[in-house]
Amino acid sequence: MHTLFHSSVYDDTRPVESYWEAGAPPPPDGLRPLEAEESCDVAVIGGGYTGLSAALHLARDHGVDVRVLEAGHIGWGASGRNGGFCCLPASKLSIQAMIARYGLDETKRFYAAQLDGIDLVRALGEDEGIDYGRRGDGNLTVAHGPGRFRELEEEAEALTRLFGIETTLYGRDQFAEVGYDSSEQFGALHTAAGFALDPLKFAVGLGRAAQRRGAVLHPHSRVLDWQRAQGRHRLVTAGGSLAARRVVVATNGFTREGLHPAFDGRVLPALSNIVTTRPLTGDELAAQKWRTENPICNTRQLLFYYRLLPDRSFLFGARGDTTGRPEDGARMKAWIVRRLGAVFPHWRDVTISHFWRGLVCFTRDLTPAVGRLEDDPGVWYAYGYHANGVNTAPWTGRALARLVVGAESEESALPAVMAGPARRFPFAALRPWYLRGAWLYYRMTDDLR
Repeated sequence: MHTLFHSSVYDDTRPVESYWEAGAPPPPDGLRPLEAEESCDVAVIGGGYTGLSAALHLARDHGVDVRVLEAGHIGWGASGRNGGFCCLPASKLSIQAMIARYGLDETKRFYAAQLDGIDLVRALGEDEGIDYGRRGDGNLTVAHGPGRFRELEEEAEALTRLFGIETTLYGRDQFAEVGYDSSEQFGALHTAAGFALDPLKFAVGLGRAAQRRGAVLHPHSRVLDWQRAQGRHRLVTAGGSLAARRVVVATNGFTREGLHPAFDGRVLPALSNIVTTRPLTGDELAAQKWRTENPICNTRQLLFYYRLLPDRSFLFGARGDTTGRPEDGARMKAWIVRRLGAVFPHWRDVTISHFWRGLVCFTRDLTPAVGRLEDDPGVWYAYGYHANGVNTAPWTGRALARLVVGAESEESALPAVMAGPARRFPFAALRPWYLRGAWLYYRMTDDLR
């Protein structure tokens, strides 16, 4: 198996030095790596939101014997290190482009599924007793330049007219009184869907719930080889093997080439980086007129995303480098710190407490891919959340559980927008160069405000 980035990005033996890990809850009790030759009905590869949700729903709702194989600790991947934005949509297609490709009805189904995913996160917290630190009453998108407010007006109109989502627009002066002010604040759109959360607490809570409902979780059990014999799958790890009739692949941006030929060349992982500051004082918050607990993205293609954390630390994220080398990561950290200071000048010299990075997952179609392999019908998959998987991944995990047991058909369970595999990238080995070209173009156009 091989990877597109430097090996350090995939090193599951090292802790993620994130703000979330510093305050992480203890893992579920009694977890152990796979250490023998064992078997189950359904094996899940990946211990993030998708895999844990699939395992939880398979065990709880359908009584299935299910095990999860995770390369690191539970929530080691994107699920435990993202910014904690539970919002929509998990696609980089505009609403109009989605309608043109899939039709209005299927676009509406997709957005309904996205809203259902937000409701599912809320319901899982309530039903399974997961304390995931929910904050805010929606999500905000901020125009980063004066010419970008028109985009927000068009988005607000479409979200409300087509999908019935409540939205509120604020001009720059209005938003400075209710949200914040900065050098890149020229009005904002509030979407009354979603909230902020602690992503690692949610992942660990899902793991505990899945275990309590009967699923078996194996951390530090990377799949090294995938064999087939007598109609069963045999997943080989460093410590043992797991035989299963059916397999769910839930590795998203951390999917390695060679895991299964059906997934080679279909995902485009990209690095995303986050810094957090020390807790800000009341005077420092007042200097930027900060008044909101909602998570925020701006209108850049290479977006900045940020939020105030419960202890008044500030989280600021941006896309990362295209190599994954440690030295390039250090340069990206310095760049992000400069950009934080440029956007929020009064916080230019605030101490940075944490820096970390991880992989988000794009597809050639710019939409998620969920379904069952035609050539290997014992295998199901979900990937391609486009940096918006907090609501989407638990939803796809539940959808996969229903598909695996035959409770629903793919046609009824999945909107066409996300049904079926993503197209392969042409000349897949050049994917890092595709990223470099796209990032260069986006940086130039983002500055044309």
